[in-house]
Amino acid sequence: MRDNTQEQLHRLRSLRTAAGLTIEELAARSGVSVRTIGGIERHTIRRPHPGTLRALGTALGLDGPGTGRLRAADEQVGGVTGLPGVTPHFTGRHADLAWLTARLGHSRAVQLIGLPGVGTTTLAVQAATRLADRFPDGVRFLGPVGDATAATIARRLLPAAAPASTGSDPVALGAYRDLVRARRMLVVLDGVRATRQVGPLLPADAAAVTLVTGGPPLAELPEADRRLVPPLPPADARAALTAMVEGSTPAPAVAELAACCAGLPLALRVTANRLLTRPQWSAQWLIDRLTRPDRVLGALVAGDLSVRDAFERAYAGLPSPARRALRLLPRLVGPAPAEAGFLDLAERGWLTPGRDHRYRPHPLVNAFARVVPGT
Repeated sequence: MRDNTQEQLHRLRSLRTAAGLTIEELAARSGVSVRTIGGIERHTIRRPHPGTLRALGTALGLDGPGTGRLRAADEQVGGVTGLPGVTPHFTGRHADLAWLTARLGHSRAVQLIGLPGVGTTTLAVQAATRLADRFPDGVRFLGPVGDATAATIARRLLPAAAPASTGSDPVALGAYRDLVRARRMLVVLDGVRATRQVGPLLPADAAAVTLVTGGPPLAELPEADRRLVPPLPPADARAALTAMVEGSTPAPAVAELAACCAGLPLALRVTANRLLTRPQWSAQWLIDRLTRPDRVLGALVAGDLSVRDAFERAYAGLPSPARRALRLLPRLVGPAPAEAGFLDLAERGWLTPGRDHRYRPHPLVNAFARVVPGT
């Protein structure tokens, strides 16, 4: 039987960031010190006290039994953390949730695609939490998947006691396909980067449903089972930021700040964090920085939450034509043409369709294109 202790603990950061919390915010909620949380996430604290884990689980919104998602236990599914707590101040997304509600009832797999920081993880967790009672065999959350192979993902999702979990790649994949054929469960694979990571995990006769976030459009899925998640519309962005700042900022400034964030939920979260934790800085001071393309990404950093870092991680996973196209954006006059690399970016939400088969980048994508290496 393999020991999943480290694999479980190393996922604390994914639970925390999916909940939209900095280390400092999680420390304030849980009563666990910043130093201890950082030590667990950096793997320098290898066996934290069970009371520490319970406090962190409660602060992350996990239910009583769910706090075991931060511990290794023989009965747990290998490598699975369980759903993070739903993000506070979740706003809007009514059409996206309605789509997920419908598709998760009729499809073997669905995919959410979007710009980094647009909230595909948050949306997936919100839907999975609301719909959990549809799946009598439970909900399994694994992420971020990163560069893990399909066989590695299968091993992490198999019960730790299953012999196949330590078998060869074909054995592990075969056992996982048997598992999803036999169980009516929801599997959330978060932060997928490539189609090859998912295709072998989706047998045509699966009883389970797989919800994928990230990656390019999966060729295995019909277009009806893929959804490009857009930034929040202006009214929802203002409402979200208003709720986050809890009355600490005048409404006109909130509206202007929300517009600067261009509907990107991660940018809104960082902005709220800066307003709440730096009361000595005026809202206008922050507006002045967010309205300057050369300073906006530097301003959208709060603790270890960073819009630029999110873009850089996603950029590293783009195909070469898309990376080249992104680097060309600052040199373009007018919208981007409907050519290979730009189409790759549009498929992932970095660009949005305009008139005459041309594409416009999100304002923060434009800012990132100015500083990405090679431009």
